[in-house]
Amino acid sequence: MTTNLVPLIKKAKTGDKKAMLELYQAFNPLLLNQSYDPKRRINQDCYQELSLQFINAVHAFDLEKYTKK
Repeated sequence: MTTNLVPLIKKAKTGDKKAMLELYQAFNPLLLNQSYDPKRRINQDCYQELSLQFINAVHAFDLEKYTKK
């Protein structure tokens, strides 16, 4: 994965499904890690909600803060 995510986010925000998938796959380990319950089982509801919130966050990301002017 590239260290500069801005170009990938820019593509994902315009509807590029491959770019969104690449971002999602890159952050999926973090989403899974945050979805474990106290017994170390994955809470599927939590995982789905985190996944949805991740996609929403990509679409809401303010690119102007991170692009060179």
